[in-house]
Amino acid sequence: MRRFHLGPFELSHENPPVFLAEIGGFFGQDYNLARAMILRIIAAGREVPHQPLILKTEILHDAEICLPGDTLETYSSKDGRVQQENYRALIERKVFPLEHYAKLFGLCRAENTPFIVSVYDFAGADFAVQSGAAALKIASGNLVHVPLIRHCASKGIPLLLDTGRSNIAEVHRAVAVARAAGCVDIVLQHSPDGHPALPKAHNLRILQTYNNVFSLPSSISDHHVGVEMLYLSVALGATVLEKGVHVAPDDLDIDISHTFSMDSLPEVLRTVYNCWQALGKPVRDANMKIDGVIGTSQRQCLVAKRDLVPGDTIGLDTVRFAFPCRGIPVEQWDLVDGWKITASIQAGTPIRWSDAKCDAR
Repeated sequence: MRRFHLGPFELSHENPPVFLAEIGGFFGQDYNLARAMILRIIAAGREVPHQPLILKTEILHDAEICLPGDTLETYSSKDGRVQQENYRALIERKVFPLEHYAKLFGLCRAENTPFIVSVYDFAGADFAVQSGAAALKIASGNLVHVPLIRHCASKGIPLLLDTGRSNIAEVHRAVAVARAAGCVDIVLQHSPDGHPALPKAHNLRILQTYNNVFSLPSSISDHHVGVEMLYLSVALGATVLEKGVHVAPDDLDIDISHTFSMDSLPEVLRTVYNCWQALGKPVRDANMKIDGVIGTSQRQCLVAKRDLVPGDTIGLDTVRFAFPCRGIPVEQWDLVDGWKITASIQAGTPIRWSDAKCDAR
């Protein structure tokens, strides 16, 4: 897998996955809410400093990205309420001026908080790069937007490609376009079907497919109502985890149903880190120091089944086994089976190496 950095964090399986705390356009046109959300994410990162954290948002600055008309968008809440809204009207109430984005990104820079931005047009991409974004993201609907991918890939920073409902040929084309435009630091992001996505719609093994086919870091854009898919994705090798966080995750609005509460962010970060730690190494190192409470060794040794005298033979009729190991270890049985006892040993006493010898006859 290709290794590179998102902001200060190197993407590799030897490092914890990078968590992208997504605020998207959840704040609508409320600058103060957006600022407060960013500050809470920064505070959560400082509370759990060992888990890499990056702010994730979008630049939606021009309603002309959506044509007027009668197209409807459907979204739901966590409790199952469903809403339909004219798509252009939805975009118009989410549009946020670039001067407000500039202040938010300035706050991130002042707090040394890296940020990644989804962009939908050339102007948004250029503004994000000028503002110091750590990476750009191509949203799932734009994976086939060759001109936008090519433009973003030419900016000299990493690129996240959200694959959405795209087939593997479309993913391959998007990667090829990005590479041809000069971008080799690419994250392939799996975005399950549905907002929110049902468990059976996740197909998380796609993460492994992306790792194996493209040798690129894989990522999850988590659209589940809960947080458990994040932890499964860590186990499947995801090096980037994106999940929406919100001050009111039970609201009925676009993309809110698959967010979780800002209050839970520190605990989720701790759990992500613990899951990554639990993966450990592919083989056990018996010489590695054990951290934490160490239990008593349960390995057994040879013990006299009855009173033994010199000349008796070690065998299953004269020996039993018990722990802790205070005599000849059980793993040496095939070596000592048939040896002769050289000393008197009371029943129930461990048999030591000095109590037996090989019968050379």
